[in-house]
Amino acid sequence: MTLPLCLPLLVVLLQPALCLYNCSSVYERTPNSDLTVDCGTNVITLEINLCTAQWAGFNTTDLALNGNHNTSDCLGSVDTSVYPPIIRYQLPVNHSQDNPCRQSLQIVDEAPDPTGPFSSFLSIQSVIITGYIDTPKSDQGLISYLTDLYYHFSCRYPLEYLINNTQIVSSVSVATSDNNGTFIDTLMMGVYNDSDYMYPLVVPSSGLELRSRIYVEVKAVNLTGFHVLLDHCFGTPKAYNMSQTEQHNFFTDQRTFVTSNGLSKEARFNFEAFRFVQHRDKAKSSIYLHCILRLCEPSKCQELLSGCNSRRRRSLTPFGEETSDSATVSVGPLYTANEDVNVTGLVVGVVFGSAAAALLVLGGWFALKKFYWVGGLPHAFD
Repeated sequence: MTLPLCLPLLVVLLQPALCLYNCSSVYERTPNSDLTVDCGTNVITLEINLCTAQWAGFNTTDLALNGNHNTSDCLGSVDTSVYPPIIRYQLPVNHSQDNPCRQSLQIVDEAPDPTGPFSSFLSIQSVIITGYIDTPKSDQGLISYLTDLYYHFSCRYPLEYLINNTQIVSSVSVATSDNNGTFIDTLMMGVYNDSDYMYPLVVPSSGLELRSRIYVEVKAVNLTGFHVLLDHCFGTPKAYNMSQTEQHNFFTDQRTFVTSNGLSKEARFNFEAFRFVQHRDKAKSSIYLHCILRLCEPSKCQELLSGCNSRRRRSLTPFGEETSDSATVSVGPLYTANEDVNVTGLVVGVVFGSAAAALLVLGGWFALKKFYWVGGLPHAFD
């Protein structure tokens, strides 16, 4: 009589999940592809199907990030507002010591897309972040009816970016949507009129004076572990497009000075305002700023800087189509004033000026002669 009474109790003990949440019988199976991953800029968000995890005999406190089962920050939180309910985990992207759920981080070299904006580079880099969510290992007793759960994930973030179509006026922030993990919306470009980078550049309606110095800063915000390295910055008279042929390379111009690059989260350079010759018939010339930059670990940045002459080859052909790793920012244009001189007016002015001077001299000479005649000294002009 006691055996039939124990069987229902045994079933309840072996499948506690069915009593806690209203889960469909379709989820009464071994967990498999029940993990979704969102590779955010600052946080990686992971979601696990709660129904399958608990049908396997585990609750939320049994699953933890990267084996940190005794760390509360590495445990998930239950969200029953969606169906099926999920366990959500959030893992900071940074790999610093203050991240209690630290993940594996690896930087790899990759061949660039031959049709993309980085086709002139021999190689580009990406950072791959990997981790896992697991349950405590079954190490008690001789046998177990519970499976060990293990969810593996990875996120790839490119470290090379193209910031283009930046028309110089004031500080701007790049805004774009995440696409399988990207750091580009942590990048900012600012244009200033002082070497301390405190006062944003304001362009007068008549345009900037030629040869006035412009200060440019590109920096990464809310991002740890990486420095900003400017690979290539150039200016164009029109907005960036794949057929752009007129490009002024700032880094090969002797009037450009790079004051900081690859040394911190800020990269800086300055140049003198110029005008494009194609705007010769216009009162103002517009300049669009573009920069290809990479994020790299401090030691890797120094390695790239020391070997920059042999690291990559440059191509004179225009850049290709934009890829998912590029973004476009636009603010009001930088205008430089046209300082062409009217040669005809200058010549006429010189002629009339010379004639007036000659008449003035002759008039003075006759007046002086008359004065001496009146004074009885005519021999003075013999």
